[in-house]
Amino acid sequence: MFCRYCGSHISDDSLFCAKCGRRLGPREHPRLAKVVKTLHLKTPYPYFLILLALFIGWAIGPRQMRADYSHLKWSIELDRKMDIRDENLYQQALSLVVENTGTGVLQEIPVDLTAKIDSSKPADVLVGFLGRRLLIMQRGHPLPLTILLTGPIQPAGKKRYFLEGSIQAAPPFKVTYEIREEGQNPILTSYVVEE
Repeated sequence: MFCRYCGSHISDDSLFCAKCGRRLGPREHPRLAKVVKTLHLKTPYPYFLILLALFIGWAIGPRQMRADYSHLKWSIELDRKMDIRDENLYQQALSLVVENTGTGVLQEIPVDLTAKIDSSKPADVLVGFLGRRLLIMQRGHPLPLTILLTGPIQPAGKKRYFLEGSIQAAPPFKVTYEIREEGQNPILTSYVVEE
């Protein structure tokens, strides 16, 4: 028999190599050996395979539950507006007000924010949310935007989310801001800007 580490000749019943001093034979982890002995197992691998299968199921399985919109009341309020008619620019400071009518705390609610214009006109609509300005309509074509309303809303409580709207269009026009459930058609609330 030869040492698998240094290759020197050793006797068949040796536990250590006489030349390099390394341990020969199977390596055992003391804690793992104790678990195997306590559970009277011949091998720890069946439990390891069960744990591995559970982990893989958790990793590839769906983790995010669909938000519950049934206990929410929605409204959009105008805080202030600033129109620059010479430049066909109409700006609004809006508040999306969400009221929790349920019994549990709600948070992280995804919603779709869209804009539509009556009488197709080449209008651009920008929305500011959480410090970012994003285009939700370009030349009259809607570009839906999904936003995540974060922060807890306590039962019987309200929360305000500030939105800034900016419409670049020649009057007359009628632009409607719409809030919908994420990926759904029913409108939760809307606000109309008409010039």
